Amino acid sequence: MKKLKNLGLFITATDTGVGKTLVSTGLARFLLNRGISVGVFKPIASGGTVSEDGKLLQTAARLPHSAYRGIVPFHYQQPLAPWVASWKEGKVDLAKIEKAYQKAKTSCDFLVVEGVGGIQVPITQDFFVTDWMIKWKLPVLVVVRAGLGTINHTLLTLEALQKRKIKVIGVLVNGYTGKGIAEQTNVKALKKLLKVPVYGPLKYNPRYRKDLDLLAKDVAKLGLPII
Repeated sequence: MKKLKNLGLFITATDTGVGKTLVSTGLARFLLNRGISVGVFKPIASGGTVSEDGKLLQTAARLPHSAYRGIVPFHYQQPLAPWVASWKEGKVDLAKIEKAYQKAKTSCDFLVVEGVGGIQVPITQDFFVTDWMIKWKLPVLVVVRAGLGTINHTLLTLEALQKRKIKVIGVLVNGYTGKGIAEQTNVKALKKLLKVPVYGPLKYNPRYRKDLDLLAKDVAKLGLPII
């Protein structure tokens, strides 16, 4: 087994629904299949009573059911940004999340952290997703859409991260179908515009969520600089 280049990775995206969970689970299963002790962590989730994303992360890392509360230490029922959800459900407990993060970090050799929506989602009125990136000092992978609009969203996201001196290992283009001229040209355009590596595209495949080993295999082909 190769030596790990990092002890963890923070996976974020340009927006919600872009595919952070898919990439996070694929990466976790890939590392696990390589014999690496991998942990998964989603600091906060919203929507419903149980986070489907958190459960998929748990499955990807082959962790027991009892591990779920450590994977997703805080949860809001309303499908809203945490700060907005807190207006009715109470303020998020940042200390609880920090304690869970430290425990998760020390329980494995490599921790995959999945963010919450985009990078400037407010967790409290004065604490944002980027504040976790800075606090935990993890390199960041940005997942972006393949289709129309992704150039603008990606450039704005990278500008905000670079302004805060957050280390970005690259951009991963997700959900590629090949339909439409935008998808067919966006990867090339991003490679010309960005100063960080552009990985992918990872093609859309409805089988991925049920076949995590297939997902892991295809994520491995992207050549992410993890191990």
